[in-house]
Amino acid sequence: MAAAICVFGHIVVDDISTYGIDDCLLRMPMQQDDDGGFCLIDGDDHVGSLQGCYLYFDWIKYRWIRSGKTSGDGNKACFRERGDTHKKNAKSVDEMKAHRFYALYPARDVETIGVRKGYFDDLSMLFDPRAPDVSNLCSNGEIGSLFVWSEEVMRELKSKGGELQKIQLDAISYLWELCYDLLLAESHNVSASPGFESLGLRVNRTRKRKSYE
Repeated sequence: MAAAICVFGHIVVDDISTYGIDDCLLRMPMQQDDDGGFCLIDGDDHVGSLQGCYLYFDWIKYRWIRSGKTSGDGNKACFRERGDTHKKNAKSVDEMKAHRFYALYPARDVETIGVRKGYFDDLSMLFDPRAPDVSNLCSNGEIGSLFVWSEEVMRELKSKGGELQKIQLDAISYLWELCYDLLLAESHNVSASPGFESLGLRVNRTRKRKSYE
């Protein structure tokens, strides 16, 4: 995943050896160039209808603050609908109590709980707009394969039914979101993703877990 994120141009463009473990390793959205970068998820109908991983950027403090992912079936699983849901939740005290993101970044001029880090109104939802051929992501054992799909993992994915490639891409998206989360600066990160258990990959059908594991 580290190599893949570098290939896509998501890593800081400066000498990475000068960055510490507490620094953000994602390049800034204003550093868009031919090598890749991030673009706004705005009112474009095509962009809004896409699915995948995304990030939230605070334009006041110039920092990445959250990773996210949206996928699935139906109209509600796209960037546009997920963004609208976040916007609505940032105005809800009940959602603030349930989710740290909205408590730290509530909408402006609404009741809040606790100390905020900023306003949701000053955040932007961004993603990588490129749509490469996904065959290298889903293939296994071929020259251009980017991932190793073990027999155990493939059995679990196939057991879910549906289109296998779509399920593979969903699994990769969860992994990509997790890596985004790790690349954010710890002190700025307000992500609270449930992770792979949402995909049902927290399984242990082949053996019992040892006490020391």
